[in-house]
Amino acid sequence: MTLRWRVASIHLIALAVGSIEAWIRMDMDWLRQRLAPDFVHVSPFGRLEGRDAYLATVEPMARKSVMELTIRDVIAAGDQAAVWFGNRTPRGVVESCDWVRVDGNRITEIRSFYDSAMVREVLSPGEQQRLDGSY
Repeated sequence: MTLRWRVASIHLIALAVGSIEAWIRMDMDWLRQRLAPDFVHVSPFGRLEGRDAYLATVEPMARKSVMELTIRDVIAAGDQAAVWFGNRTPRGVVESCDWVRVDGNRITEIRSFYDSAMVREVLSPGEQQRLDGSY
């Protein structure tokens, strides 16, 4: 097996970190400009396709469940980066990792890894039901 090392650009790291920082500021304009129109998000809640569907679904949930995001580390290679961060919710800190894929100047995909239990606790039963399986 041959491993090929790829060097990540500063631009990739800036986009990956910028996506977390945009959620810290609740900056939907930044996200609209940098997420590809056909953006895909996969998380413990399911899969969302399309930038507009993602923002319409996740923004109200984030406004209830994200009190503070703290970036802990970033690794990147080629067109992909992983951002490890803590998400302080009203129920405690949820350690999280976003695997970010970039094409040119746009984020095309984020796969989020975290335990959703504390996030679910701050959502209403109706909000939780809308998120099950495929958001």
